[in-house]
Amino acid sequence: MVGGEKKRTGHKREDLFGARWCDPTATTYKAEADKKITNEELLKTLNEKLGKLPSGNTSLKSGNNLQFTLGQIPEITDAEDKLVAVAKRSLWEKYLAKSKSKNPADILCYRGDADWTFFRMADVLDFIGKAKWRLLDTGRIKGNFDDKSKKGESQYLTYEYRTTHKSHFLGANGGKGKPFIELLKQNLKHHVETD
Repeated sequence: MVGGEKKRTGHKREDLFGARWCDPTATTYKAEADKKITNEELLKTLNEKLGKLPSGNTSLKSGNNLQFTLGQIPEITDAEDKLVAVAKRSLWEKYLAKSKSKNPADILCYRGDADWTFFRMADVLDFIGKAKWRLLDTGRIKGNFDDKSKKGESQYLTYEYRTTHKSHFLGANGGKGKPFIELLKQNLKHHVETD
């Protein structure tokens, strides 16, 4: 039931985005970019503010938990050194940017309460490359980043097996989604469009 509600919310978000900046009839449910921006004014702004973008292909995210991929990632689970595996840029290109798909995402867009924040995907991947990874006794892998907290760093990303869902999860879980987006905003070029 929770998964179904999240899917419906995601589809509504994609519909809103599509009606504003894309061909609203072009929706995909494959492991590829969610939408392709066709609005020339927005593309011009993004290219000016974020840097040259290969395409308008966009991955859409929202909420306080960001799911980058759901399911086992053999590159991590089958690796002898899981910390080396999770730190590889090629892994993040494949599972976050969908680089192996027909439509890889060149833009990451986060839907806030009344706005949309756009990042260049290559910048996001570069930033994820700065994570400090650690493997817990439970088998979970946690990714910390330097931030303005008292400790000077906090955990934002995780790869874990969720027993309640009987599946693996890669993303910003446990209420870390919005804080991760805020961290990206503090460190990366971005563009915000309001409703």
